[in-house]
Amino acid sequence: MKVKKIYELSHRVDHTKEEYRLDVDSRQVEGWEQFAKYPRLPDHQYIISEVTLCTHVGTHIEMPFHHDANGLDMADFPVEKLVGETVVLDISKYGNNEEISTDELKKIASDSIQPDDIVFFYTGLDKNYYTDKQHDRPFFSTDAIRWLVEDAKIKVMGVDTSGHEIRHADSTPVVGQPNHEFLLKAGVPLIEYLTNLKPLLEKRTWTFTLPVRIIGIESFPVRVIAVDWEDA
Repeated sequence: MKVKKIYELSHRVDHTKEEYRLDVDSRQVEGWEQFAKYPRLPDHQYIISEVTLCTHVGTHIEMPFHHDANGLDMADFPVEKLVGETVVLDISKYGNNEEISTDELKKIASDSIQPDDIVFFYTGLDKNYYTDKQHDRPFFSTDAIRWLVEDAKIKVMGVDTSGHEIRHADSTPVVGQPNHEFLLKAGVPLIEYLTNLKPLLEKRTWTFTLPVRIIGIESFPVRVIAVDWEDA
């Protein structure tokens, strides 16, 4: 097969605008004690950076270890479960703080999901990233999450918003994170803050989500791409 088109599904991250900690220190090589032994040609750039960040910065993936002490972390989660056939479902008719029930989700899925699919949900609210509406979003009932895991048998869930968790009518969080706990304890990672999902509606593509393998880390920023293949 030949590649027809590659879609970028990750936000550009601006460390000056991030809600969570993201500090970037970039210096010419001689500015670092440990690298000063490497000489730089006059007037040439030789930049080395250090980054201090919250693991939930930007488009990021959350692994089972986030809510399961015995769950797999960023280093050990199987890569084959992060790559595969993907369907994007349209939930853009739901507004801020509106709940998506199991029955409503079944109607939306309309037999689109196949076992072992990666499933992303399109709201169109990714346009609010870096605005005061960044956390505006609908949410799923926990029974709907249960249906995705136990009946639809998805392997990764993704949303183009700050999350999928139940919350109060005033947007404040409930105690605990029941949706996260059910999903992650079932071994299904969650990707938050996807973008550019609209072109993938009514398509089946392959997506690739490849985080850095760091032991003991529950989440990490990722670059997610979708590949649309030419017909054989």
